[in-house]
Amino acid sequence: MIKFILIGTMFLSTFTLQINFYPWIKNYDSNNTIATRIKAPQGYKRTQLAEESFENWLRNLPLKPQNTPVKYWNGQLKKNQNIHAAVVNIDFIGNNLQQCIDAIIRLRAEYLWSIGKADEIEFSYTCCSDKISWIKWKNGWRTKIVKKNNRDSFVWIKTEEYDDSYKNFHDYLFNIMMFAGTSSLSKDMNIINASDVNIGDAYIQGGAPGYGHGVLILDMAESSTGDKIMLLGQSYNPAENLNILKSNSDISPWFRVDFNENLYTPQWTFNKKHAMRF
Repeated sequence: MIKFILIGTMFLSTFTLQINFYPWIKNYDSNNTIATRIKAPQGYKRTQLAEESFENWLRNLPLKPQNTPVKYWNGQLKKNQNIHAAVVNIDFIGNNLQQCIDAIIRLRAEYLWSIGKADEIEFSYTCCSDKISWIKWKNGWRTKIVKKNNRDSFVWIKTEEYDDSYKNFHDYLFNIMMFAGTSSLSKDMNIINASDVNIGDAYIQGGAPGYGHGVLILDMAESSTGDKIMLLGQSYNPAENLNILKSNSDISPWFRVDFNENLYTPQWTFNKKHAMRF
């Protein structure tokens, strides 16, 4: 696996990334990405990554032009435009469905699709422990919500023909977003030591439907003394453009990995117990 150091020697790697890695956009601009637009603070360098890793895929996500405002799914402007550093160039699935956790699910699924590992995609509904797999969905099976022992559950019903198209993949994600939430994604991921977080990990506070929040680590850098910093991305409720958050530190928009007990983001406070990994 080829490895490289961003920023100075990333040109070949971003060229290969642009061909298939972000299929929801037609024109990938390697000069307008997280890696190229958001510089590491003085004294820090971005970590080395394998080219086709989830970490590198996130680092090279395309951005909308500078000073792009954050909008809700319906085109309305978010009231507070002072808490984001950049807006990721990705569309909405399902209008108001692509909220905080759903954006994380979308990115993870799109990455696996882009590297030819879509058959590994599976997520849980909030109601149930069994996972809903893309493999079964593309083979024509659909879920039906039913009551079992006075609780919501689901059964599989064969209603469609085989379809492994990108459109059907987004239909699958639409369905997942309908029934997933912070509590279900918390079950789909593993709790990790907050000091060991990496790009692609998340901070998730699970809760009942409509409650809780999650942010995803989109990039990291490290100083010569081992001090690690991270960029955090979020959507919110109502669903909004995926955006990179500002921090309240002198290295904004970067956040320090060593944040003592609480991680303060502009709209939520997490703690070390909320660190999770796929």
